[in-house]
Amino acid sequence: MTKKVYAVRVGRTTGVFNSWADCKKQVDGFPAARYKSFTDLAEALRWLNGSDAPRRAPAASAGTAARKRWSTDVPSSASKAGGRPDSEQDFVIYTDGSCLRNPDGPGGWAAVIRDVHTGKITELAGGDPRTTNNRMELSAAIAALTFPQKSAKIALYTDSQYLKNGFTRHWLTAWKKRGWKKADGQPVLNQDLWKQLDALYASHDVTFHWVKGHVGVELNERCDQLAKREAMRFAR
Repeated sequence: MTKKVYAVRVGRTTGVFNSWADCKKQVDGFPAARYKSFTDLAEALRWLNGSDAPRRAPAASAGTAARKRWSTDVPSSASKAGGRPDSEQDFVIYTDGSCLRNPDGPGGWAAVIRDVHTGKITELAGGDPRTTNNRMELSAAIAALTFPQKSAKIALYTDSQYLKNGFTRHWLTAWKKRGWKKADGQPVLNQDLWKQLDALYASHDVTFHWVKGHVGVELNERCDQLAKREAMRFAR
């Protein structure tokens, strides 16, 4: 008997699953879930990555079409910085940072990375005994953008306005023009991490998204759990 695999395009976690039980956990009770069974893995991956999707609409309506088709990949609370749907990325990544006592307390960071082409999910996490919440947010993004082995198209979701605005509001560009000084002439905080991020950002095609924390967005919640777990390791 040919073994089936199950592809979940819209669900709690997307990807390819080897059993109906695992697939059911992702779609049971999930609003507008989309999933399908296959006897061929390659066919499942093609469907997962949108091979049956309609051709893109003209530019005037493309944004609306993308929001409708990928409403669970891009939560309604997210602030889109670009028009590329998640299915056209190489990686979709959620990051988060946590600090139990901010500043100078134990902290943790985490990244949950989905390879769009294979559906594989990778979790990365780490921490520091004395840090700040912002440093952990930036550390999570550094780990995330270091993960791809070559230049890639990446959607990065974060609940940190500090991280997102550094790029989408061009704070980083302004800081560099002023010799790593803020508008008030004071040195930019966390320069070491921002410089690493600047180099990594230049090596990829990154689309930043803001997602509200603690509202049930699953991969954001998972990042929060991992980051807090790492922070607690240093609190012992």
